[in-house]
Amino acid sequence: MFIGRRAVVIGAGIGGLAAAQALSGKFEKIVVLERDVLPAQPEARMGVPQGRHAHALLPGGAAALDALFDGCSAKLVEAGAKHADFCTRFVYEVGGRQMPERPIGTPLLKCSRPLIEAVVRSFVQQRNDIAILDGRRVTGIVAAADGRAVGAVTCEARDGMPERYEADLVVDASGRGELTLAFLAATGRPAPEETTIGIDVAYSTAIVEFPADAMPDFHVMVTMPKAPDNPRGGMMVVREDNSFFSSLSSRGGDAPPADWPSFIEYSAKLTTRTHHNLMKRAKLRGRIMQFKFPESRRVHFERLADWPRGLVPLGDALCRFNPVYGQGMSSAAQQAVLLRDLLAARQGGAQPLDGLFDAFAAAIAPTLDNIWSLSALPDLAYPHARGARPDGLRDALDFNVAVHQAAFVDVEVQRRLFEVIGLLKPASTLREPAFVDKVERLVEQIRAEAQDQVPVRA
Repeated sequence: MFIGRRAVVIGAGIGGLAAAQALSGKFEKIVVLERDVLPAQPEARMGVPQGRHAHALLPGGAAALDALFDGCSAKLVEAGAKHADFCTRFVYEVGGRQMPERPIGTPLLKCSRPLIEAVVRSFVQQRNDIAILDGRRVTGIVAAADGRAVGAVTCEARDGMPERYEADLVVDASGRGELTLAFLAATGRPAPEETTIGIDVAYSTAIVEFPADAMPDFHVMVTMPKAPDNPRGGMMVVREDNSFFSSLSSRGGDAPPADWPSFIEYSAKLTTRTHHNLMKRAKLRGRIMQFKFPESRRVHFERLADWPRGLVPLGDALCRFNPVYGQGMSSAAQQAVLLRDLLAARQGGAQPLDGLFDAFAAAIAPTLDNIWSLSALPDLAYPHARGARPDGLRDALDFNVAVHQAAFVDVEVQRRLFEVIGLLKPASTLREPAFVDKVERLVEQIRAEAQDQVPVRA
């Protein structure tokens, strides 16, 4: 039994494609409207300006896509994505040191954002009940006659002709949620509250190639900044074509440059010189791309009363995270899984769309809380960051440092830490009493050993 005749998904990015799959089998027809003309091959596109930069499909995101698209990870590997254990072939530099590479039993896929999108889109295109219509600029979400529900979505086709699609359900996966905000205003509803953290992150990304005799033996290298003294960070990620993304990031007015000699020079001032030494023997392919991200933003739609029936904002429309942490695609995929399960539980009910968003917002809140805490706390360590500092921030930051210190010497701590970073487990598992006790014991041991190594002066 179908929930409704038609659902419309706005946006054909990872969130929109995952949402369309979540709706499959629950509506007679699902229409995906995308402003860009979608490429036939994996290529970066205008509607995803950060798509030319390094992306991470975290293990939690890969698991969510596999839950929606059976065999998605295998298809990515078949298409060229590199895979290895999360903590092998992974150079993770924190505090000026490299964490030991140890297998933890969690795989990590590495490839470009366009390849991920192309593979996911190929799954969606196999569905007879889903139509992806590209070259459509959505102009608005239209209310039903009583104003209490969505009624249609209007758009402009690539030839300039207006189109209208009646809808029982609209998923706004367009990015910033502006269409949802405009709909709320047009129907006399108040603007939702927002939580923001101003971070002013800027990053530059080069695609680089190495001679065969100088090819790095890792898949990923991350050089973490050291707050608050050094805001510069670096990342290298292998691509499906065996070239590498090389990204440099910083905060405030300290933007990484866009010319190759300055890019190499800038990398010398990370917390280690590993990235810099690699760039000195790399060859730039194409031009360096830049991107700026002023603030992380969470829109509290869930606090509004009288939510319109049949409207579900998803992905960045709900919450935009600092992209440096690579959580956006994975979060969107996890949201789509929750939406699928909610709709399946309601299918066959008398009014399955009544209260759907309220239920969705309640179900997704722990996931968003978790990811927000993983990025918000590190960002608030920088003095220039704009936003309310929670009580206990200093203790939380100190504990985060302690967990990383303990992970250097204990594989079980390392496994738990990377399961949290990979969105497989919530950050709250780092606060379980037995785990906290273990971290504290290990840190005391590390300090004692360091003290024993201090030479005694006569």
